[in-house]
Amino acid sequence: MGPTVVLFLKNSKTLLNDFLINGKKSNGLNPFDRGLAFGDGIFRTFKVHNGTPIFWDYHYEKLTHDALALKIDIPSSTILQNQIKKLFQKKGLYVGKFIITRGLSDRGYQIPNKAISPNCILLKSRFKKIDKSFYTRGVHVEVSQMIPSSNLHLGSIKHLNRLENVLSREQLSKDAFDAVMLDNKKNIIECCSHNVFFRFENKIIMPAMNEAGVSGVSQWVIQDFAQSNGYKVEHESISLKKANKADEFFIANSVNGVIPVRSFNQKYWKDFKFVQELKHSITF
Repeated sequence: MGPTVVLFLKNSKTLLNDFLINGKKSNGLNPFDRGLAFGDGIFRTFKVHNGTPIFWDYHYEKLTHDALALKIDIPSSTILQNQIKKLFQKKGLYVGKFIITRGLSDRGYQIPNKAISPNCILLKSRFKKIDKSFYTRGVHVEVSQMIPSSNLHLGSIKHLNRLENVLSREQLSKDAFDAVMLDNKKNIIECCSHNVFFRFENKIIMPAMNEAGVSGVSQWVIQDFAQSNGYKVEHESISLKKANKADEFFIANSVNGVIPVRSFNQKYWKDFKFVQELKHSITF
């Protein structure tokens, strides 16, 4: 293995306090890291309030699930929480992001037979509020032209290969808040940066993610809330035609929380019943 090379932020004193690599301040990452070369890793994005990560137990469970699927060893919950406390010492609301890669190896796809240590990167960003009216009036979302790749093994895992989401976001119209991504059977999977949810009377439906998409922590939080409040929850295929028949449509992620959809696919909604119930009970 060649020497470690400083890859980024060599001269930035300001940003050096905004990330840790393996729990330490660093000037960069070894370019032989497999996350850089192949997207060989996983990530999670979450809010941090006064040094405490919100919904941490959900996030760590999802990290563990995704890491197991890729056979990547990850640090314990205690170690990761200690890194968060170290980086997020100032009071306030921030956004944290863990990127955990398989680690370093020589050129080539093959994973080394010898022990390989994962690299754990923790990023700190300012929390940027979106327009308050989005939570009350709803937002417009459109249909993305990008089709996520189908993969039975990687479906719903939050791995580092998110180029389709990047391109979907880049193609977003100015009047749209986000874009709904469809699979190759034209069923709804997710938005490029949010999970999607539909309410049909007292049933909450989430898209089945057997082959594509990202199963976010917001799904788990909303499912637990819904089931505790008398709603049925199902994961199934949702076509555009079926979506238009929903009584309520909303999107969510761990940073923005839950946002009602006002318009999509020439359909308009005014009923935000479930979103209001959730808003009064849970703070994302």
